Amino acid sequence: MNSLFAVFLLSLAHPSAIQEKLEYEFFFSDSKVGSCIYSLDVDGSFRSETKITISSVTMQSNLQGRLSNGKLSEYDLEQQIAETKSKVSAQGTKAKIEVGGKIIEKEFSPHEIYFANYHPATWSTLAKALAKSLDPTLWTSSEVFQLDDAGTLKFDIKKIEARTIEIRNKKEVVEKYLLRAGTGVDIEIYLDEKQRLVAFNVPAQRFTGLLEDYKDLVVDPTTKYPELSQPTYRTKIERGVKIKMRDGVELVADIAYPVAEEKFPAILVRTPYGREEVFIDADWWAKRGYVYIVQDCRGRNDSGGEWVPFVNERKDGYDTLDWISKQPWSNGNVGMMGGSYVGYVQWCAAVEAHPALKCIIPQVSPPDPFFNIPYDFGIFFLYGSVWWANIVRSRENLKKIDMLADKLEKFKTLPLSKVDDEVIGQNVPFYDEWLSKETRSSFGSANFMNDLKKVKIPVLHVSGWWDGDGIGTKLNWETLRALGHKQQWLIYGPWTHAFNSTSRLGDVDYGPDAVLELNSLWLRWFDTWLKGKEVGITKVPKVRVFVTGENIWREFEDWPPLKSQEKVFYLDSKGPANGNSSLGTLSESPPQNTEPDRYTYNPADARIRPEIATMDPSKISTIFKLEEAEQDVLIYKSDPLPEGMEIAGPAELELHFSTSSVDTDFFWMLVDIDEKGTMRMIGLPGKIRAKYLSGWDKPKLLKPGRIYKAKIPHWEFAHYFEKGHRIGVIITSDMFPEYARNLNTGEPIKDAVRMVAAHQTIYHDRKHPSVVRFRVLSQEK
Repeated sequence: MNSLFAVFLLSLAHPSAIQEKLEYEFFFSDSKVGSCIYSLDVDGSFRSETKITISSVTMQSNLQGRLSNGKLSEYDLEQQIAETKSKVSAQGTKAKIEVGGKIIEKEFSPHEIYFANYHPATWSTLAKALAKSLDPTLWTSSEVFQLDDAGTLKFDIKKIEARTIEIRNKKEVVEKYLLRAGTGVDIEIYLDEKQRLVAFNVPAQRFTGLLEDYKDLVVDPTTKYPELSQPTYRTKIERGVKIKMRDGVELVADIAYPVAEEKFPAILVRTPYGREEVFIDADWWAKRGYVYIVQDCRGRNDSGGEWVPFVNERKDGYDTLDWISKQPWSNGNVGMMGGSYVGYVQWCAAVEAHPALKCIIPQVSPPDPFFNIPYDFGIFFLYGSVWWANIVRSRENLKKIDMLADKLEKFKTLPLSKVDDEVIGQNVPFYDEWLSKETRSSFGSANFMNDLKKVKIPVLHVSGWWDGDGIGTKLNWETLRALGHKQQWLIYGPWTHAFNSTSRLGDVDYGPDAVLELNSLWLRWFDTWLKGKEVGITKVPKVRVFVTGENIWREFEDWPPLKSQEKVFYLDSKGPANGNSSLGTLSESPPQNTEPDRYTYNPADARIRPEIATMDPSKISTIFKLEEAEQDVLIYKSDPLPEGMEIAGPAELELHFSTSSVDTDFFWMLVDIDEKGTMRMIGLPGKIRAKYLSGWDKPKLLKPGRIYKAKIPHWEFAHYFEKGHRIGVIITSDMFPEYARNLNTGEPIKDAVRMVAAHQTIYHDRKHPSVVRFRVLSQEK
C-alpha cells in the first residue's frame, strides 16, 4: 500500500511522468535543417522524434524504448529516408529488422552503451566507455550497440578538454570528446555535468546539433579570423532565375543575395546534379557579402536544351559569366568553385577567358575526357563511365545512387556498346558516342587542356591520393606550371573523390588531422581575389600534401618540391617475376644481360576480384592481394630499406616490352611491402593503351615481337616507407571491370567482340633497361 501511495504522490509531482525533455536543433552550414525532441519518463521509457531535410531529401526517424537498470532493454525504431523505409524492433532476446520487404532476425540483449544515428540523446552513453579507462585523455576503443541495424560498431573515444560556460546565470562545466567511428568520420560531442549530450559537431560534414542554451559551444571557425568577411548581412533568395545563352536556350539558377544597397562579387557553381543539393551553402556566403549562384547545366534538372556531357560547358560558362557581370548588383568580379564535373566546368569557363572571372577552386576535377573519364590514357574507363552515365542519363537526378554491385558480371558483355543496355537496362546515346571517339581531338570542344595558356587567373587545386579523378589535378597543375603560371595553389589529402570527408580508407586510419578546416581558406581565397581584401593569402603555403605512412602534412613552395631529388630503380630479376613467388627485383644499379620476364594476358579470362564484387565500403583496403594461381602479374621488389624514406610523385615507369598482339594495355602501381610481405598501394596506378605510343591522335597498331618503349606516369602520391620495408612495382595488363579489357585485336572498341591472348615480354637488360623514377622528399619539416 505504501508503494502505491508513493507512486500516486510521484504522479502528482510529475503529471506528465516526464523526467527529462531535450530539444535539439540541427544545422548544415548556417542553415537549420531539422530538429529532434527527446523525452525520458520516470519509468525508464523514452521517445525521440527526428526530422531532417537537406536539400530535397527528408529523413524522418521515430525511436521509442525502455531503460532498465541503466541498460537499453527494448526499443522500436522506424525510419524513412527519401523513399526508403526501415523498421527495427528489439525485445527479449531477439531483434527484427525490416528493410525493403525483407526481414532479418538477430540476437539481442540489454546494452549499457548504445546509440542511434539520428537521435543525439542516445550518444551520451558512449562516454561510459571512458569510465573503464585509466587515462580518459587517451583513445579508448569500445564496441557500441547500434540501434539502426541492431548490430555493433567499433568506436574510439577520448576526452579533449573541459570548458566552463555560463548557462542562465549559472556556471557549468562541459566536457568535449572526440568520437572516431568505423566510417572514419570524426564527431565532436559535448556533455554537461549530468552526462547529457548538449551539442555535437561533424566538421567534415559541416553538420551540427545542439540544445538552445549551448549554441556558443560550436561556432563557425571562420569567425575566429576577424580579417575575413563576417556574417553581417541579411539575405534574400530568388529561385528559378532563367539565364539566356547565346543560342536562346535558358538555363535555370537559384540565387542568394546580401540585402544592401551596394554592389557585390559573385560565386558561381554550375552543376549537372541538381542545384538544390549545392544551394544549401547559399545563406552562408550571402551573409558574408557574396551573391551565390547555383545553376543547372544545360539539359539537366530545370534547365533547357539537350544534355550532352562535356560538350556545351565552354560556351555556357562564358555566357553565364557575361550575364552575371551585367547585373545591377554585380561589382564585376566572379569566382567559381565545386568538385568533380562541377570542377571540370570551371576549367571550361576559365579557358574562355571572360574578364569577369577572377579565380577558381577546381576540386577533384577531371582533365580532358581522354585522360580520365570516359577514357584514361586511351583505355576506356568502363565501370566509371557506365556508373556515371546511369546517374546523369535522364533529366532528373537519381535519388538513390546504384553502385551496380549485383550487375558486375554483365560488364563482361561484348560489344561494349551493349554494356549500358545490359547493366542499366536501357541504351544511353552519349555512352555509345563516347565509344566511337578513340582519339583525344575527337572530343572537340570538350577538351580544354590545350587552351590552359589562356588561364591567367589564380587557381586553387584540391584533390586526394585516392581520388578517381585525381589525374586531372595532376595534369592541370603540371600544365599550368610548365606554362609559368605563378598564381596557383595545391592541396593533396589522403582522400577519395569525396574529399576531406573522412580520415580513414577502409582499414587504414590516417588520424584526425587528415581532415582539414577548409571554409576559412575558401573565404580567404574569395576575399582576396573578388573583394581585394588583404587577408594574408600570400602566407598560405603554395603546396600542402599529406604524407601517408607517416600521417603528417607537409608544406612546400612548389610541386614537385624544389629540394626533392629524383630516385631511379632498375627492374631486374633472379628468375620469373610472376605472382606471389616473384623473384623480380628493384636495384639502384643498371641490370646486366638478364632474361626478360613473361606473362600471358587473355581477355577471355577476365575475373572480378572478391573485394570489388562486395562493394562494401567497410571492406575497402589498400592491400593488394594475389591468388596463388595468378601468374599474369609481375612484381619487382627492392631490398629492405636501411632507413626510412619519404617519396613522392611525379613517378614514371619507363617500360621496354614486346607483345604477340597488335595492341595491348599495361597498368603499373607502386606498393609498400612490409616485413611480413603485405603489399599496400600508395596511390592509384598509371596506365596506357599501347597503340597510342605514337600520339593520342595517331593510334598505330604494334608489330608483334618488336621491342617498344613506353613512359607511363603514375598518379600522384606522397608516402613514407619505414625502415625495413621494401619498395615494390607491380605490372599487369588487366584491371577489369574498372577498365574495359583490351581484346588485343586493334579493332574499334565500340563493336569489337573477337578476343586473342597477348603474350607479353618485359625487358630489363643493359640495352633495354626498364626503370621506375620518383622523387625523394627533403627531410626538412
